[in-house]
Amino acid sequence: MRLNVNSFIRGYDFEITGVSYIGDPVSNTVMYIGKKLSAMIDMLETAENCLVFIEDGMIVSDYLKKRHAVIPVDNPQYEFAKCAKKLEQIQRKEDSRYRLILKEGGYYVSENARIGEHAYIEPGCIIGTRTIIGNDAVLLAGSIIKNSIIGDHFVSKEYAVTGSDSYTMAKDQDGNRVRIPSMGKVVIGNHVEAGSFNNIARGSVGNTVIEDYVKLDSFVHIGHDAHIKRNAELAAGTVIGGFVEIGESVFLGINSSIRNRICVGSGSIVGMGAAVMKSSLARNMVLAGNPAKVIKVTGEQGNDK
Repeated sequence: MRLNVNSFIRGYDFEITGVSYIGDPVSNTVMYIGKKLSAMIDMLETAENCLVFIEDGMIVSDYLKKRHAVIPVDNPQYEFAKCAKKLEQIQRKEDSRYRLILKEGGYYVSENARIGEHAYIEPGCIIGTRTIIGNDAVLLAGSIIKNSIIGDHFVSKEYAVTGSDSYTMAKDQDGNRVRIPSMGKVVIGNHVEAGSFNNIARGSVGNTVIEDYVKLDSFVHIGHDAHIKRNAELAAGTVIGGFVEIGESVFLGINSSIRNRICVGSGSIVGMGAAVMKSSLARNMVLAGNPAKVIKVTGEQGNDK
């Protein structure tokens, strides 16, 4: 999956092979930066050969202009979406070379997927392209997994979807909403369980990460680029927005909701039906209500940053 930057801006001759974002820039990727994140632009020093769409009026040093192809535009998110669409088309053309093979047990596996030893897979499952699954997996009827790297002892219960496209939109020049293609993966550790009818979205500009021993009840949604840390437990109906960070050993109650780009500190408890609208980096907090507020402290204080 390669796209030469020369098709967007003359005077540069390097290829981009994916997408990233200013919070974690990766060399040879495309990204966009609005004025709200202009203070982070110096992070581009940690990468090279990126195609960067910035909002008109932003100041960029000569050093960064030589290191990257920087393009000022009115709508950097939309220009990024158009470029990501071209990368998506290249990726889909590559993926089309691999067939889905019907296995004797009544499930389908892509030719380029890899599954470890001792897997138990029920009928109706689909293991799609760009997927690696470790040993001792249990995939129950109707599970769909694609665009994912998964460790050992993974359990996917009935009709759970792992690696679906994220819900990320931009507006075109006429104000119409257009989808921003998802180019990331889902990365899952060991001993993770995905409950029935879960939806775990792949990263839009990075990866969605679920660490070891995380347990997800039924009807849980995890948004793109979220990071769920070790031993977190998400009860039925939990909704996690994009770029959310959930600390270690956090418990999220039934039907709780975490707004995008929110952090919840390790050891915290979010009550049933709570809507967390502000980050709480402090550990061992109990949050409840809509909007959620801290109502109790359960242990030693500190924070995750």
